[in-house]
Amino acid sequence: MDPITPLNERVEVVALFRKNLDVSQICLPHKMRYKNQEITFSELGMRHPTSKGKRMIHVFDMSDGVNDYRLEFDAEGLTWTLTAILDGKSL
Repeated sequence: MDPITPLNERVEVVALFRKNLDVSQICLPHKMRYKNQEITFSELGMRHPTSKGKRMIHVFDMSDGVNDYRLEFDAEGLTWTLTAILDGKSL
């Protein structure tokens, strides 16, 4: 059974902006609201910019210590989308 749940849901995100870190750590999601639950992230797995058509998208793989989440930030539309959850309990 695949522990990855693919999604395509807009979510609310609180991001942290820091001034004295390298470019991969300047802006990071801190927490998000998903299905009336507040999830606080504790680890960054990976961050990379990509594009969808002409739009710049920043992809963040985040963890709350149990589950992993893939978030996409649309730099033009200023929206956050939760694209997948990897359920750590089923591993």
